[in-house]
Amino acid sequence: MELVIGSAVSLFIQWLKTSAKLGEYQTLGVLLLVAVFAAAVYTYFERVGLWESTAAILLTAGAFYSFVISRFTPGSTLNPG
Repeated sequence: MELVIGSAVSLFIQWLKTSAKLGEYQTLGVLLLVAVFAAAVYTYFERVGLWESTAAILLTAGAFYSFVISRFTPGSTLNPG
C-alpha cells in the first residue's frame, strides 16, 4: 500500500510542479508536507482498520452487483428483455 500512496504523491507533486510553476525548494517543501500528511492519514486508517473494511465492502458490493443487480436490470447481458 505504501507503494501506491508513494506513487500517488509523486504524481501529484509532478502535476503541481508543472501547473503551479514551483521552484526547486518550493517543490521540496510541498513534497515534505504532502508526504507527512499522506503518512499520517495512512497510519490512522491502518490503525483503525479502515483499509480492510473498505476492501470487504467493495468486494461485497461488487459481488452483489454481479450476482443480483445485473440479473434484474433490463437490457443487461443476463436479462436481455
